[in-house]
Amino acid sequence: MISPEYKLHIECAFDTFSKKVMRFEARTCHKVLKRKQQREISFEYLLEETSFEASSLDDYFVVQPTLDSYTEFYVNGKAVLIESERLASALMKLPEWKRDMLLLMFFLGVKEKEISVMRGLQRSTINYHKNRSLKLLRQEMEKMNHETI
Repeated sequence: MISPEYKLHIECAFDTFSKKVMRFEARTCHKVLKRKQQREISFEYLLEETSFEASSLDDYFVVQPTLDSYTEFYVNGKAVLIESERLASALMKLPEWKRDMLLLMFFLGVKEKEISVMRGLQRSTINYHKNRSLKLLRQEMEKMNHETI
């Protein structure tokens, strides 16, 4: 028969052992993650450093559009070509600064934080204006849908 004091001793010893194992396992995980962070390069960082898209699309049987079929917008000295006439005309109806903000974010890949620095506004303000601009753009495109039907 095992005495109650001995049972308590065994439980305490097991608890102590378990805590040590978990603490050392946490340290090991932390070291592994730290080592990975030092050696790995973020995919977003690679995309910022390259001037080409990270994906490709094969258009073997699609007629390639000519440059005349694109609508050209200039934002911060960079040209943005938009093939869709509906999207281009809806963008034209937006105020210039909202259009520029959408083109920077969605076509040139500029982050909200960078736009907030450029405009001198808070990032949350830029996010609000982005959502509002997208809502206006959606409304303009829906109007165009109803007009063509």
